[in-house]
Amino acid sequence: MRKRQLREKQAEEQKSHIRELDRIYRADGRENETAEETEQQRSEDRLRTIARRNNMSAEQRHSDDRLRASARRNSMTTEETEEWRSEVTNNCKTK
Repeated sequence: MRKRQLREKQAEEQKSHIRELDRIYRADGRENETAEETEQQRSEDRLRTIARRNNMSAEQRHSDDRLRASARRNSMTTEETEEWRSEVTNNCKTK
């Protein structure tokens, strides 16, 4: 049973890594960029995201944050989900 879980976790990590590499290579047809150019583009992307959020209302930001959190939870492994639930439960008990 443990070996199966380990294999599943490794397969999921590998798939995640491949998806991330695919995303990087596909991003705006920039597959031939140098590392510096890629980092510059990421920096510009982050600045655009910050500027976009600064122009949002509080309700829009809250909704956007909830959607991101939901997407992040949907991509978690079972172990990560259990860890997250444990943290949330512990935080609720301490308040």
